[in-house]
Amino acid sequence: MWTKLELIYELDSPLHIGYLPFTGSVVSPTRYYVPGKNLWGAVTRLATEYLFAEPTGEDYRRVGEEVKKHFRFSYFYILDGETIYYPCYSEEGLIYGNEEKITKAEFEYRFIGSRVSTAIDRELGSAKHESLHEIEFINHKYMDKKGNIKNTKIIGAVWVNGSARLPLQDRNVEFKIKDDGVYVDHFNLLQELILGGEQNYGFGRVRLYCINKGKNMFPVEDNLNKDKIIVTVKKGNPVLSHVKIINNYKNNKLIPFRGDIELLSGREYSNKEKERFKEAGKRIVPPEYYFSPGTVFLMDDQDDKDGEEFILSWSGIMDRKVSENNSD
Repeated sequence: MWTKLELIYELDSPLHIGYLPFTGSVVSPTRYYVPGKNLWGAVTRLATEYLFAEPTGEDYRRVGEEVKKHFRFSYFYILDGETIYYPCYSEEGLIYGNEEKITKAEFEYRFIGSRVSTAIDRELGSAKHESLHEIEFINHKYMDKKGNIKNTKIIGAVWVNGSARLPLQDRNVEFKIKDDGVYVDHFNLLQELILGGEQNYGFGRVRLYCINKGKNMFPVEDNLNKDKIIVTVKKGNPVLSHVKIINNYKNNKLIPFRGDIELLSGREYSNKEKERFKEAGKRIVPPEYYFSPGTVFLMDDQDDKDGEEFILSWSGIMDRKVSENNSD
């Protein structure tokens, strides 16, 4: 049985969620949300380094695989009061927010910052040639409409399987779900996380602000009574994560949509044990096409379905649930 925890984190430092930029760009852009994969990586790191005094690459791999089995992470979005600033491709264009709706330009002005830096040539004592670059980030402070400076918060959900256990050589460690988090022994895995890139600059530090109980602010309609978590996206609503490219059941053509398609990739450590933690980002994940967060699927008005059902993966990416009467 799955238990859903709706989490709100407060940023203690800027947050950079990178993705592969265009070739030749000096700007390192950030996503305006946190993918579930980043949460998985942070929880895996904390659990491994708590359980092992000197963890090896194999330890990280084994713990990470167990976290994949027993956890599901949504994407996390900026929260300001009652407004969650997720993207939505409306008829007027790309907007952000469910209560207060703002344009992309307004969103960037309020929440996004950047920093320009360069490497130093030690011999010359000046800027190293072709090293100038700009890092974009979600700012940990912002100014509200009244001119007050506030701490930036992000909101999302984590689902945990109640039977979650981590097999070690001498014992089995349980993931215990409590009112204030998920524990390994007496250590709360969700209390403080380090997310995203540029961590050498102190970026990515977030702290658990609260766990919502019974409020259901985060707009995800889920079914927890099955082995898999099924998420229903109502007709006309945007998807809140990447979705694998899907075709229409009737003609096997791309389902009508209003939004964007992204070639999703990323950088990971090497798969080889001896090289696993030597060079971060050495291995590039083979890219695949996905619908971007905020995409709205344009269902047929004559379709009697209220929405589309998706299977939620450990990383927050969703794939359409194939019914017994249909197949791709």
